[in-house]
Amino acid sequence: MRILAFLLLSFITAQAQEKSLLHYFEGGKAEGHIRNYFMETDNHNLKDYHANATGGLIGYTTKEFKGFTAGVSGVFTFKTFGANLDATDPVTGKSSKWERELFDLNKPDNFYDLDRMEELFLKYRYKNSYIAIGKLPLEYHPLINKSDGRMKGFAFQGINSHITLDSTLTVNMAVLNGVSPRSMTEWFKFNEAIGLLSNGYATDGTKADYQHYVSTNAVVFAGIHKKAGNFNLNLWDTHVDKLSNTAWAEALYHGKFLSAGIQYSYQVPYRAQEYIPYANRYLQPGENGQVASVMAGYNYFGFRACVAYTRAFATGRYLSPKELGRDQFYTSMPRSRIEGFGNADVVKISLQYAFKGSRLTANIDATAVDGPGAENYTFNKYGLDDYYQVNSRLHYSFKGFLEGLDIDLLYVWRENKNLHNPAAVFNISDYSQLNIISNFNF
Repeated sequence: MRILAFLLLSFITAQAQEKSLLHYFEGGKAEGHIRNYFMETDNHNLKDYHANATGGLIGYTTKEFKGFTAGVSGVFTFKTFGANLDATDPVTGKSSKWERELFDLNKPDNFYDLDRMEELFLKYRYKNSYIAIGKLPLEYHPLINKSDGRMKGFAFQGINSHITLDSTLTVNMAVLNGVSPRSMTEWFKFNEAIGLLSNGYATDGTKADYQHYVSTNAVVFAGIHKKAGNFNLNLWDTHVDKLSNTAWAEALYHGKFLSAGIQYSYQVPYRAQEYIPYANRYLQPGENGQVASVMAGYNYFGFRACVAYTRAFATGRYLSPKELGRDQFYTSMPRSRIEGFGNADVVKISLQYAFKGSRLTANIDATAVDGPGAENYTFNKYGLDDYYQVNSRLHYSFKGFLEGLDIDLLYVWRENKNLHNPAAVFNISDYSQLNIISNFNF
C-alpha cells in the first residue's frame, strides 16, 4: 500500500503540473449510495429478532489523465433501531445470526462505529483494456465476488486486469492478496481471513478447526469470455494458494424467448493440506469437489419462467471459502448455496414478471435441496438437513423526483424436511424472514 500511495501522489502531482489541482478534482466523478436495511427473523417457536441498519457508500474517481485514473471510496453503517441481538434463545442458548450480519461479525457489540475503506486504487486504461492495483472492484467471478446482500459486501485487494482482444473475446486476470469479508470492517490477509466464519465439520464428523492453520498467501484467477451470436462461453481457473484449484466452465444461450445454460466445476486439492493435522485441514486429500448445473428459461414480454437443476457429485465436498464470496450456480439464491455439499441434488423453479408501464418487478424462487444426510459429514461440511426454501421479492424503481431510489422487499421461508429439533434449526432453517432494503444511488 505504500507503493500505491506513492503512485497516487505521483499521479496527482503530474496532473497538477499538467493543468491545475482544481481542474484535477473538478473533472472527477463522485458517486455512491445511501442504504437502509430492515430485517426481521421469525424463528417460529424459538426467539425472534429484528434490526434496522442505515449507512452508505461514497466514492470518487478522478478524471482520466493519459490513461490513468485513481479512485477511493468508503462505506459506513450504524444501527438505527432493533432488538437486543445479544439476547439468547432460552432453548438453544444461541443469539441472533442473520441480523448481526448487518453490522460487524468481528465486533458484535459495536453498532455505531462501523466504517471501512472500500476502494483505493490506481487504474491504467488502454483502449478497451485496463489494469488496476490496490483495493479495487472486481468483475464478475462465480466464486470470488462482492455478493452485496447486506450493508457491506466482500472487498478485495490486489492487481486486476481486463484485456479486450476483439469485440467477441475478453480475458480477465487477477492476483489478490487481501480481503475484507462481507459484514466485517477490517481488512485481512488470506491466511487470517479463511476460517473467520463457520469451520463446519471434518469428514469424520469431528468439529473442524482450520482457522490459523491456513497458510494461503494469494488467490489467483483467470477468465476467458467468448461471444458468438446468441451464445456465450465463460471459462475460469481459480488458484487458492495451498488449498485448491477450481476450474469452472459455462455455456449460455440467450434467444428472444428461450434461454439455456450449463455449468461444470471441478476441484483439485493441493498436497500442502496433507502436512496439517487432520482436524485442522480445510479439505482432505482426495476430495475432488465436482458440480454440474443446468437451466432452461422462457421469456415472453415481461414474463420469465426458469427451471434449474444442480448436482454435486459423490467425489468430495465442493468447497470455497465463505470469506471470499458466494457460489453462483443456477440454483444458488440468497440463504441457499451448494458450497459444502457433495452427493447432493438441488432443484429451483423461478417465476418473474415485470409489470408493463411500471417500474415494479415481482419474482419468486422455490428450491428443494436433497443432500447426503445431516450426519453424513463425508459429503456435508455444515451438517445440514434436506430442506425446502421459497424466496419472494418485489422490486420497485422510482422515477421523477425520486429517481435513483430503489426498494426491495424480500421474504424468505425455509423448512427442514426431516430434522426439526431446536438445535438443528435455530439460525439455520425453520424460519421466516422479512427484508426491506432501500437504496438511493447517486
